[in-house]
Order: sequence, then structure tokens, then C-alpha cells
Amino acid sequence: MSSSATRLTCFALLSSMEEDLRSIILSACEETESAQDILNATRYEKAVIRLTRDLGNQVNINISSLAPYLDFADAYEVLSGIKVRLAEEIQESLKIFAPYLNKLTQVRNRVAHTRPMEIDDLAVVHDVSKNVYSASPSSWECLKTTIYKLEENPAYVLGLTIDLVADPDNAPQHNLPAPEFDETGFFGRRKELDRIKKAIKGAYPVVSILGDGGIGKTSIALKAAYELLDDPKNPFDAFVWVTAKATILTVNEIQRISGAIENSLGLFASAAEQLGGSTAKKSVDPVGEVLSYLEHFKVLLILDNMETVLDQRLRDFLLDLPMGSKVIITSRIGLGIENPVSLAPLSGDDSTRLLQKLARVRNVEALQGLPVAVLSKMVQAMKGHPAYIRWFVAGVQAGKRPEELLHENDLLLDFCMSNVYGHLNEKARAVLRSMQVLPGRRSQAELAFLNEYSAGEMQSSLLELITTNFIQMQGTSMDQSSETAYQLTDFGKQYLDKRHAVQSLDRAIFEGRSRDLADLGMRLQVESTASPYDPRTIDIKGPGDFSTARLLRDALRHHERGDVDGALLVCHEAQRLSPGYHESWRVEAFIQAGQRDVTAARAAYERAFELAPESPTLNYLYGAFLVDEAVDPVLGLERLQKAAVLAEVPPAVVNEIAWAHIQLRDFEAAVTSASHSITLKPDLHDGSIAMTTGVRAGVYGAGRKVDGGELDSAVECIEAAVELVESGRVEMLVGEPVDRIVQLIDSGEMLMRRIDENFLLESLDALLSRLKDRLRAVDSDALGRRVGLVTNVRQDKKFGFVRSWGNDYFFHLSDLMNEGDWAYLDSGVAVAFYPDEGGMKGPRATALRWLG
Repeated sequence: MSSSATRLTCFALLSSMEEDLRSIILSACEETESAQDILNATRYEKAVIRLTRDLGNQVNINISSLAPYLDFADAYEVLSGIKVRLAEEIQESLKIFAPYLNKLTQVRNRVAHTRPMEIDDLAVVHDVSKNVYSASPSSWECLKTTIYKLEENPAYVLGLTIDLVADPDNAPQHNLPAPEFDETGFFGRRKELDRIKKAIKGAYPVVSILGDGGIGKTSIALKAAYELLDDPKNPFDAFVWVTAKATILTVNEIQRISGAIENSLGLFASAAEQLGGSTAKKSVDPVGEVLSYLEHFKVLLILDNMETVLDQRLRDFLLDLPMGSKVIITSRIGLGIENPVSLAPLSGDDSTRLLQKLARVRNVEALQGLPVAVLSKMVQAMKGHPAYIRWFVAGVQAGKRPEELLHENDLLLDFCMSNVYGHLNEKARAVLRSMQVLPGRRSQAELAFLNEYSAGEMQSSLLELITTNFIQMQGTSMDQSSETAYQLTDFGKQYLDKRHAVQSLDRAIFEGRSRDLADLGMRLQVESTASPYDPRTIDIKGPGDFSTARLLRDALRHHERGDVDGALLVCHEAQRLSPGYHESWRVEAFIQAGQRDVTAARAAYERAFELAPESPTLNYLYGAFLVDEAVDPVLGLERLQKAAVLAEVPPAVVNEIAWAHIQLRDFEAAVTSASHSITLKPDLHDGSIAMTTGVRAGVYGAGRKVDGGELDSAVECIEAAVELVESGRVEMLVGEPVDRIVQLIDSGEMLMRRIDENFLLESLDALLSRLKDRLRAVDSDALGRRVGLVTNVRQDKKFGFVRSWGNDYFFHLSDLMNEGDWAYLDSGVAVAFYPDEGGMKGPRATALRWLG
């Protein structure tokens, strides 16, 4: 879902005010106070629901944990209830909100739920923000920072991702893009808007919106769709938006429509298969697949920019629409089989308001001070055409006098564009050249790569081009990416192709960089496919990820060279370029975890998970981090199990699940998971880990059952471990698994001393015999190894003792199989070793291995 600069600016200011409101609440309250008393019952319940939905039930509920889940209105009301605790300066600043509270809440809801912005939204939010901060500068630190950033670099908002506390949007599923008219709000045309909505709710299966290019067809279609979306009486299960720029309804175009419907409805593979989705994409009749969706679900399908709509395929498709689903088409030409709504130019009053609004938003001083009568004459000369009005404002902004632009009305657009182009800096012009050479929607990261720009340079150039109407922001709903994309406007492309054709040298440079990026992306995709669960592999869903994936690969290389600061800087650059790409945050998490900065790593993992909660690899890597670092094994196991459900996972994932069960002391489940890992035909490395983990769990589980007096259950634990050991290849038992088997045998022999039931005793004896037979098959010498507990370690002398079966054995650092284990050796630690009864200083433990 894309976001306009206006929407992002409102988000930046509103989220900053919210953060400061929460901080004021926390500074005025004690941690020990009742959160319910402070918030009141209704707000308390709402915050708790949001908290548990986000973090689960295993959270300590208090005022500190609930404050981040208060929205703007809630936080303000809480402060109003405890205002006697607040400094007078803060109280005065809060009074500024009172007249605007309802308006600010509405703006916040529009931002949070991607609803069309109104004409004065940005102005109200900006003015209130400035006034609140001015009243009490020391109380609004976040707001202060945001206002400063906006003054220094308004383009920084293009790197933000909207993330406001909000309850679930109860509207039907949809993929509607953020409205292009966010900058000014929607103007006029209430009569036409109501007619479109009435026709859609009525008997008409198809409604077309007709008009000249730039007259506002797309805007009114979006406005109608959003108003229907929020109408509780709307009859649709889903709203599907498709920008179809093909001149005819080709097979490829129908497949794109099908993909948009499937994604918007949230259909999983099984549901898609039931509807024919998994096979229809290979079918020669993709139209039938779309019609099948429209039959099973009540869908409002909006086809934007269907320019040559007289094609017979489109006619046949629309004539076959099933009952219940409807289609809106925007085009310059009608079909003759639909209910058409023709758009006339804007009225004089609406045209004047649009001109005034644009002048204020873009701070065009030459127009801001003009009388309404003068502005009215200007819009009359432009014949109420919205696109002309926008270009006119851009021309004045570029330095051209209004009367010059209006002198020859037929050349208005060319005048505006010529002067706007001349006003652009060279970096912005280069971006335009790259978009001319490589048309279509491009992500911020792609354009940065093609032009070799930093994130800051790219954002500044894009903002300049957006405000001069050369490019427009669009959502990329037609592919798997959620990133905002940028595309030349129709007028911009026509003008550039006519007046500023790209030179052959520049064309060759951009085409070469595009090929380089595609080649690199394909290599990265191959790596992703070959080893998707390796944390050093970048998860790539499509071409839109290539350029950012390149940066993340560079970050990993910095990390491998030990340049952690450099690696994190590259990650942050990737995050600014592609804030919606989860790998930008996941790679940072991997690097932070390597530095043992668990807090920063978890924060980055959580951000990645917010962006891609259904990614199997991310669920695995995040879950493994939570388990291995003992941060949150319960949540870690949940993430790992989700990864196993989402995809056919490799044994490594199941091994991690087994380890998570051990961390949670669910030893029976750990053995079961390890056994499942063996059924997945692991390689020797993963198979050895499964054996080690499973037998260790068997030892721990049997020990716990013995301590609880459940001797029969202890034998069952050993039996499960024996079956695991016998299920894998002998080669998987080399190394540490051998010692784990020895440890299991040792535990079983001690258990036999406590059993007096013949059947149970015979069963256990048989199990131990099977273990010994398995051990002989691996290494007959291993039967001579023993398990004992460290009793004394002299760190200064590098020696210690092990007690096993009533004997004490001396060992030295040099006797360890891995000298790195020395740091873990302490009294009570289990080890495996070969006993040397004839040592010069008495019994000695050799080839000693730490068992943990």
C-alpha cells in the first residue's frame, strides 16, 4: 500500500504527538499505581486487547506496558483526567488540542486505515503541532525532532512506514491504493460521486467513468470505492483495484487481474486450488478463472485506465459477469453496454479552491496572496481541468509568471512543463531520464541503484518530482512487494519524450545498470532457493527486491570482515530505501545478534516480523534467535512451529523445534521432534544434531521422571530415545552423539538399581542392550567410555577431577577433546571420558567431552 507525502507528513506529526502524550502520562504516574484507575475501565480494556494481540498473554500488564497502546484520543483523555498532576505549562499546551480533538482523531483514523485525506487535514495537523510545541517546548521532544526534520528535509517522510496503534480494520478485504489526491483532498463532484455509488448498489453490473486524460477519473473511482468500503450496507466481500494499461484485454492482463483478486481475498493455496486457482494460471482460459472468483465471492472490481475498451474480449468478459459482483471501469471511451458517468471539468468554485489549496501546500507565494477574483479568472482560462491546474501551479512554483502561462492557453501544458523541467536540479533530471529509459513502476531502491544515489539524495529528488507533477506515487499491488512505487505521469512522459529525448549514451548506461541489477538479482534468487534458511541468504520475492538485496549482501560482507558499524550503516540505508522490505530489518537483527546486542536484535526481528509475518524463513530465524539466546523460548517455539506449518521445512528447522522443547523442559516433545527430523532424511550434520538433541532430551526426561518417582515413565523416555538412535544412519552417531548414548546407558543402568518390577526391569535391560549394540556398530571402543560429574576444577592450574561410579579421575586441560569446553567445566557438570586406571598420578580421565 503506497502513501502520499501528505499522508506520511501527517503520520510523522501525529505519531510524534502520540509518543509525547504517552511520555507525559508515564512521567506523571508511578509504576505501582493501578493502570485501570489511571486509564478507566473502557480504555484499560481496549489497551489490554491491543497489547495481547501484539505480544501475547505472557506480558506484565501495568501502565508502562499499556501506554504504547493508547492512541491519540485516549492519551489526551487520560491526561485530562490527571491534569492536576501536570505542570502548568503542559496544561496550557494541552488546551490547544481541545477545539481540534475530533478533527485530529478523524485524520489519525484516515492515516491509520489508509482512507482518503480531506482538504485541510495536513494544514490542521501542522498548525496544531506548531502551536502545541510553541506552548511548551520542553514537553514535546519527539514533536520537536519531527518538526525540525520536516523543516530541514521534507523528503525524509518518504522513508517512513505508517505504523499507528489501531484496532483491526473491519472493512472488507481490499487492495485499494492510497489516493493520489491526498495532497489536496477530494474536490467537488458530489453529484457524480453519488451517482456512481447508487449505480454500483443498484442493478448495473458495470459502471464506466468517462472523461479526458487528467480530468480526474481515477480519483473519483477511488473516492467512490473508499466510501463504499466504509459503508456498512455495502454488499461486497472484497474490493479489488487493477491498473490495466494494456490496450486490449490480453491473457497476461487477465492473469494480473486474477492475481489481484486472489491476493486481496487472502486466499491460501488450498482455497485457490478448490476454486481452480492453482491450475487456471496454466490454463488457456484465464478469463474463466477470474469469472470463477467473481462467482464465488461478491467482488467490486475496479479496472483503471482501460483505454482501448472497445476490444471484444472485454465486452465478452463483462457480459459474463456473475450475479453479485460488479465492475467499475475508468476510460476515455465507453463500451455501450454499461451505465456511463461522464466527468465534466471542475466547477469554477472547486477549481479555485483546488488552486488555493495547491498554492498553500506547495508554498507558492506568488499565488497565495492573490484575490479570489483573480484566481477565478485563472481557472476559467484553464477550463477547470484538474491536471492543467496542477501543472499551472508547478509552473509558477518553477518561477514563471502566471500571466505568461495563461497567455497562450493551448500551450499551457507545454509552458508549465518546460519551466518546471528547467527548475529541476540535475539529480532529479537524471531520475527522469532513468524512468524514460526504463518505463513502468520503479521502487525507490531501484531508482537509487540506477542513478547511484544515496537514500537521502533519492528521497529529495522524488519529492521534487512529485511536487512538480512529473511522477506519481503508486502502490505495487500487482506483485508480491508492498513497497511504494513511482511512475511517470502521462503528461510528464508525453512532454519528456517530445522535448527531452534521452541521449544514446545515457540510455546505454541505464540499460546496462538495469541488466547488472537483473543479473545480480537472479544470482541472489538462486542462492535464496538453494539455502533459504541460512541467515546469510537474502529472501527475495521479486525484481523489486533486487536493489535492496544487493545492499544487504554488502552489509553481510562488511559483517564478515568484522566491520560491524559499516554493516549497520548499510542496513540503515536499505531500510530508508525500502522500509517495507522485511529483509532490511532481518539482516540488521542477524548482525546485532552476532554482537550480542540482544535488545537491538529483537527490536529488528520484531520489525521484520510485522512486515512479513507469513515468511517461513523469517519465522524460523526469529524463533531460533528467541530460543538460542533464551530471550523468549515460548514465543520462539511458536514462531518455529509456524515456520513448519507454512512450508516444507528442512531438518534444521525441526531440530530447532526440538531444542526449543528442551529449553522449555518438554523432553518428550523434544524426542518426538528429533525423531521427525530423522524422517526428513537429513544430511550428516543435521542428522547428528537430531541424534544429539533427541538423546539428550531422553536423558533429561528419564532423570526428571526418576526424580518424580515415575519409573515406568522413565523407561518410556529411554525407549523413545532408543528408537530414535536406531532410526538414523550409523554415520550420524559419530562424535558427540556417541557420548550422549553413553550418557543414556549410564542413566539407564542407575535406573535399574531402583526398579523391582521384573517386567519393567527386563524391558529396560533389553533397551540398554539395544543401545550397546548400536554403539558397537558405531565404535566398539566407545563402550569403554564413562560419564561422570566434575567435582573440582583448579582454574589456575588447569586441572580438575571427575567422579564416576565411586572413583575420582584426574584430568588436565590437555585431556579435553575441545579445549574450548574448559570455560564450561565447573562442579556438578556432566562429562564423558575414557578412564585410564594406570595413570602416573592415579586414575585419569582422557578424551574428555563436556555434556552440559
